[in-house]
Amino acid sequence: MASSEQNETRAGDLTSLLEHPKYKEMLAYGFNNQEQVHVAMLVYLYLSEAKQWEELDVQPCPALQLVTLSGRPTQADDLQVLVPLGKQTELSPQRLRDFLTHVPLPQDELELEEPDLMTKRVTLAICDTDSTVTFYRIRDGFVPPDPPEIVAEKKAKKRQWKKRKGQRTQH
Repeated sequence: MASSEQNETRAGDLTSLLEHPKYKEMLAYGFNNQEQVHVAMLVYLYLSEAKQWEELDVQPCPALQLVTLSGRPTQADDLQVLVPLGKQTELSPQRLRDFLTHVPLPQDELELEEPDLMTKRVTLAICDTDSTVTFYRIRDGFVPPDPPEIVAEKKAKKRQWKKRKGQRTQH
């Protein structure tokens, strides 16, 4: 049984969540899906505070009545679009197709000089009741894996970025 102190802490956490400017922004979209808005806020907080994503923002997807997120895991990464979902959300092949069709592309992909190089991709951010988030990336069509030398190059760049970021936070 939870103590009254734990219950007060949980109530305070919920109050601060409901007062958060991004939560209010999400509610202002007027979607009739309070649960998805709540999940979107939990994923937003996880990415912004625990994972320190860059350029994290929220966008409405009126066609699906959903709140979506976009951001970069690191400054060196591509902008990603995420669809926050509760773990109880039913998914079907058609629902996945709807995400790929209606969720807006990241702005930097819209500015590509060669639109044929765009690969429509969306990351599902599935949130459990304990706020654990699991990510699944879906794409339109088949995507072959990167060659080993490209994978090694990406890993090296990510290590360098993390090393530089660590040096900045120590000063």
